[in-house]
Amino acid sequence: MLVTRYLFKNLFNATIFIALTLTLVIWLTQSLKLLELIADSDAPPGMFIHLVALTLPKFLEIVLPLSLVIAVIFTYNRLIMDNEIVVMRACGVDQYALARPAIVLAIATSLLLMFISAWVSPRCFSEVQDLRQTIKTQYSAFLLREGVFNTFGSGLTIYLHTRQDNGDMTGLMIYDAREKDKPPVTITAKKGRIEMNGDIPNIVVFDGMRQQIDPDNGSLSKLYFSSYTIEIKGLEGTTQEHWKEPGERTLFELLNPDMNNKRDRGSVDVFLAEAHSRVITPWNSLNFTMVALAVVLLGPFNRRGQHLKIAFAVGLIVLMQVLSLAFIDISKKHLGAVPLLYINTLLPVLFGFYFLHLRGEQTLMAILRRWNLRHGSDAKGLPA
Repeated sequence: MLVTRYLFKNLFNATIFIALTLTLVIWLTQSLKLLELIADSDAPPGMFIHLVALTLPKFLEIVLPLSLVIAVIFTYNRLIMDNEIVVMRACGVDQYALARPAIVLAIATSLLLMFISAWVSPRCFSEVQDLRQTIKTQYSAFLLREGVFNTFGSGLTIYLHTRQDNGDMTGLMIYDAREKDKPPVTITAKKGRIEMNGDIPNIVVFDGMRQQIDPDNGSLSKLYFSSYTIEIKGLEGTTQEHWKEPGERTLFELLNPDMNNKRDRGSVDVFLAEAHSRVITPWNSLNFTMVALAVVLLGPFNRRGQHLKIAFAVGLIVLMQVLSLAFIDISKKHLGAVPLLYINTLLPVLFGFYFLHLRGEQTLMAILRRWNLRHGSDAKGLPA
């Protein structure tokens, strides 16, 4: 149908434009944290691009429903202001036919978001966490800052006074307590540099002193040296396997936790609540769209503007989003609250379909007429 294609094209173009704009804005603000991580660790620029790309699916979960509802409100309000909706109705196009393109686009968006939230987003988020850990261990392990005590692991602390342009360090003090079966060692040196022995970094210090206390008699032994090498084995980039948080697990992993793992066994309810939120939350795109369509299309039009209707629609959508976030949080603590999440998402969809139907619109108009008679006021521009 020509009208359907026309409306769908306008909605699709507006949604894509708004989504790109919002994504770039959010990307820019959030990538500053990643840029700081890369800059502090001296990791290669390609690592930053990789990290930024991996954050895109998570942004889309937020951006796409918001972009769609903004496009729906903007497009239909513009058509109303330009009298295009009036002409379409005069040609016999009913409310449901007018709303069908937005509903189809909302269903397609919800299905796409289900795929993203169920598989793509958790995989990307898990890789981001792994890359963060890699950067902190492999790249930042020896990016020593001047004038502060740089601590690595639980037994190595390095202080340097200044760093020269060629990378050499001056005014070094190193406290090494990594070997638990031996007394700690304190090393002071006038100068030092970092050298790589294969994949293992070494700190080579010059003109200094090595001090160690004998635990048997409490005597202090001193060793003066012109050159001394400290091997930093074990901190050169080995990443420890970490327990996956619920946000890092795919839908399949949430529904099939490792019952041999103690933390997994204790988090079964949290995993199940997260799985339910992954299934139902993407349908907020359809939820928000149905609310926007019902409010904007139904009821009398006001040629002076639809500001009250738009404000009412935005208020309802914000309320449902707040309730959705609240129910997700509650369900992770009390699994019995999961049905509230489904009710909050699906009930507005059912009401929207009902009111967009001819009988539903007639019911709504009858309610508005009774309200007008009771209050003796003009209902033009009031939200339906």
